[in-house]
Amino acid sequence: MTLRLFDFAGSPFCIKIRAILDHKRLRYERIDILSGISYLELRRRNPTRKVPALEVDGRLVIDSTEIAYALDDAHPDPPLRPADPRLAADNHVLEDWADESLYFYGLWCRWQEPEGRRLAPKTFRGPLAPVLGATVGSSARSQLAAQGIGRKPIALVRDELSRSLQSLETRLEGRDYLLGHVPYLCDFALMGQLVYLQRTPMGAALLDRRPAMTSYLDRMRALRTPDR
Repeated sequence: MTLRLFDFAGSPFCIKIRAILDHKRLRYERIDILSGISYLELRRRNPTRKVPALEVDGRLVIDSTEIAYALDDAHPDPPLRPADPRLAADNHVLEDWADESLYFYGLWCRWQEPEGRRLAPKTFRGPLAPVLGATVGSSARSQLAAQGIGRKPIALVRDELSRSLQSLETRLEGRDYLLGHVPYLCDFALMGQLVYLQRTPMGAALLDRRPAMTSYLDRMRALRTPDR
């Protein structure tokens, strides 16, 4: 199986897929979409124009969840989905929550919270960095406004995020992973969002005071191969 990952290093969804590929010990080529030719290829082949997108033996699979399912079908060991139906349902719900809810808090912390917004453009490198920072930032704030979180006061968003993180902290106390002693797809989704959140000033401050989540992230990182 030949794997090519259209990738953006800082994306929480790309972090999720890279971690899964590493966990399954699959070799793959990373294609940075910030290089002009790679982005043009992605636009031509992917109607969403989003990453991650994984080419599997020439066939392009888009969306991080669809990619994860495709990899799990082709390489089921170690599994991303529990065999038990109730655990499988929990796995689905938690993954979807991380991807579709927690994600917007990370986006807000990076592109709208004042300190995060000031630092965010510095994550881009090269001559196009100022243009990319301005373009991505404007797009992110438009998404946040449309979703609703971008129209809320800072204190309210911080309180909402704190409640979510405390709920995760409570769930992880005494557990290795979200569903017990085995990592599943929901864990890789959560890891991607937490790593993204941890790279913002507010996110880092909120996570650093929660030891169960800090230990959890250490365990998730340890699942990856040494050369990634």
